[in-house]
Amino acid sequence: MLQELRHALRALARHPRFTTVTMLTLALGIGSAAAIFSVTDWVLFRSHRFPTDVYFVGGQWQDHGFLPWRYPAAVEAYRHQANISADWCLTERLQGNVVVNGEPVATSWIGTNANLFTMFGVVMERGRGFVPGEDGASPAPVAVVSDHFWRTFLGGQDDAIGRKIRVGDSICTVIGVVHAWESLPGFFANDVYRPKNFRFDQKEPWEMVNLMPLVRLKSGITPEAATAAFSAAKYDRPDWLKQWMTDDRPVLASMAKINETWRADVYWVLVAAVGILYAIACLNASNLILLRMLGQRRELCIRLAVGCSRGRLVRFLVLQNGVLTLFSALGGALVANWVFPLLLLATGNSGTTFNWLAWSLDLRVLIVLGGLTILTSLLVVVIPAWRVLRADISGGLKDGGGALGESRPLARLRAGLVVSQAAFAVILLVGAGLMVRTFDRLREVNLGFDPTRRIKIEGGFPTEPLAGEARRIRLSEICEHLRHIPGVVAAGFDTNLLLPGYKYTSLSIEGADGKNLPITIGLFTAGYQDAAGLALKRGRWLTLADNTEVMVNESLARTQWPNQNPIGQVLRPIEPGTSSGEKHGGWTVVGVVGDFRSTVRDAPGLWVLESPRFVGSMGTCIVKLSMDYDEAFGGRLRRDLYAFEPKMVVTRISPLGQLRDQQLQLEHMADSVMRVLAGIALLLTVVGLYSVLAYSVDLRMGEFGVRVALGAGSRDIIRLVLRRGLLLTVPGLALGVIVSVTLSRFLKSLLFGVSGQDPMVLAVVAVTLLLVGFAACLLPARRAIRVDIARLLRSE
Repeated sequence: MLQELRHALRALARHPRFTTVTMLTLALGIGSAAAIFSVTDWVLFRSHRFPTDVYFVGGQWQDHGFLPWRYPAAVEAYRHQANISADWCLTERLQGNVVVNGEPVATSWIGTNANLFTMFGVVMERGRGFVPGEDGASPAPVAVVSDHFWRTFLGGQDDAIGRKIRVGDSICTVIGVVHAWESLPGFFANDVYRPKNFRFDQKEPWEMVNLMPLVRLKSGITPEAATAAFSAAKYDRPDWLKQWMTDDRPVLASMAKINETWRADVYWVLVAAVGILYAIACLNASNLILLRMLGQRRELCIRLAVGCSRGRLVRFLVLQNGVLTLFSALGGALVANWVFPLLLLATGNSGTTFNWLAWSLDLRVLIVLGGLTILTSLLVVVIPAWRVLRADISGGLKDGGGALGESRPLARLRAGLVVSQAAFAVILLVGAGLMVRTFDRLREVNLGFDPTRRIKIEGGFPTEPLAGEARRIRLSEICEHLRHIPGVVAAGFDTNLLLPGYKYTSLSIEGADGKNLPITIGLFTAGYQDAAGLALKRGRWLTLADNTEVMVNESLARTQWPNQNPIGQVLRPIEPGTSSGEKHGGWTVVGVVGDFRSTVRDAPGLWVLESPRFVGSMGTCIVKLSMDYDEAFGGRLRRDLYAFEPKMVVTRISPLGQLRDQQLQLEHMADSVMRVLAGIALLLTVVGLYSVLAYSVDLRMGEFGVRVALGAGSRDIIRLVLRRGLLLTVPGLALGVIVSVTLSRFLKSLLFGVSGQDPMVLAVVAVTLLLVGFAACLLPARRAIRVDIARLLRSE
């Protein structure tokens, strides 16, 4: 084995071009697969790592689907009466400024029972988590921070443990840093955690909007049994609560609910795409190894003639290809960590979607690399080994013998490999083209406003220090203060109307057909129209004096009053807590605004905009700037607001264009990855086509010499080579297009404004592959027309 290993290494060293090309081919395939695995690993393969006996406690809210059960008195009643739990944990996302070194930072915090981290098995990178008792009647002034918070705001230093930070109105000591590899489910992920004592009054079942209850079931208790126990519990819910929660009792939802927001279909498409690229790489490597074996045919036949068994010869081939694949895997690690990210950056992806630096340390990725190495070494040696086992020794020893040479079946096999590569490349090219068109269409969606030089300040007030008229006046003062900051043109508060990233309905109105029509209520302060840039289509803007007047968006106007003037029409909302027969006195429509988007993909929705005198739930502020936004300006703005109103919490400042791009993050990722995979596939296809044509030209040099001697011109020779290339490219193109059109239905959920059979994409792919195939034919064709007639005829 050692002798054969040394011989394999020498054989590879003697043929550097073959070794280099094959290694690069396999490195691109293995590295790309490892890279995509790193992106998809968490969503597709590790989301189940959360404890399977821990569940959300929630219910069904109208048509909105499952929501956490946010009524504290109800939670307390079910907790004590339903004997199904081994542990409960309550958390609440709180508002209040987090201040480090005297400056507010862009985050909020979560108040939680002390057992949150132990319930999910989350470990600390530094320090410790909470211990029992720290969430008592007087919660301990301690905090646990995320790895991101530690690196961004605490300098990533070891002395962070023991540092003092202000969390809301309390000075807290940092006692722990959550490990970078650990995370909590999406609803519970945050930068700062504080212990909190949850004390509820059974007589006050009011909603806590951000309450998130968790339960760990006792051994042997199923979710169905737990739900039945909840149903048996006695809790007299108020009528208004029955109206909002249509289920009579809470239900349980597993951690798999989180996956619904991850759009796993995008990640499965990436896995399928990189699987196709990996297949192309293996086919190409097999073709190159077959070509190399054809050059060794006499050596292999001599080995068989002097007594070498076929099994040992196959073992030698496996060993040689195993060494080749091992070096390719090392190159694949470089591709995954360096080349692939650079290629993504070249496509315009900023890299924020991918945590490239963490990949090299991920043991799972290293295991995947090892598995791919073994699988690849087996796949690429199958055809050469099968060829050796069927070799005719006597024929191979004759001059010009073809026992291991290019027989007709072998020629068809190698041609079939190239056709398959071309077909796979077409599939990736079509997929990339569809994603490019989709991303372009999404970027061109009319948002209903111009996001340029407009930012959204998200936050609010930690409690309700101001209400009614006093709160409205204070918000007006904040807007006025913002307008005097250099660089600010206009400012106005709203109820998160522009690109919140989700759609919801507030209540129902009486529709034109007499049925209930779900709508969404929006509120804004004076000056908002200038800050947001919404288009007034008809009528006028609301004023503070308007009591029963409202504005509607175009979609609601078209739905409710088709082919009519909506100005002066009356909307009749159905109040929550009343039967559908009891209706509101009505709102008079005084203005129509252009449609604006909550999400980029979804339709604008049906909106009613009420008078700015209602300001209680406003938590976002839209600011129009006279310059482009940068992080330095954001820091100055946050500090200025904190100095003017310390009670106002600023959790995030985002340009509206950035919010749009964040909503398209998955599409951007798929677009960038598909472009890179398609480009690599095209390159490998060119290499495969070139190798077949180059070897075919070498075999036919004698024929070309005779043709030239009998009067054939250069054009005739070139035509023969190009014809051979087209016979390999066109079938692969046709097969790839057919398969792509068939598979396009699986991309339907990802596409936007484009069909899976888009003729422009198919035409561009066809032209691209034909041009690339033509380019791959040129070099072998040039070699063919440079044939030395005299030398060839003498050898004959």
